[in-house]
Amino acid sequence: MRASAWRGGSTNNSTYGIRVGRPNRDEFFSSNWDKIEVEIDGAFHSFALTGGFWRKCPEFRDRGEPILREWLRRNHTLDWQKGTPPTVELVPLGGNRFRLTA
Repeated sequence: MRASAWRGGSTNNSTYGIRVGRPNRDEFFSSNWDKIEVEIDGAFHSFALTGGFWRKCPEFRDRGEPILREWLRRNHTLDWQKGTPPTVELVPLGGNRFRLTA
């Protein structure tokens, strides 16, 4: 599925994530899940799916360790114009597991 980078907060103190969008959320995610496992550069990382994910914020975000932030820095950019975030590919692997690719 095509998804996009997400950034919240100020440029110097931002939280980064991956916005899957409502159609992808509804097709590829189960409301029974409270977390997903995402393979990034060969290693799996766990990301919580908050209540907001199911309402109006269909993105998963870095919490604590800046895994997505660093991946975006290496593969795309951390700075983009409003409305034009980098696009990424999030490949469903079965169940609550996905692979993130540039």
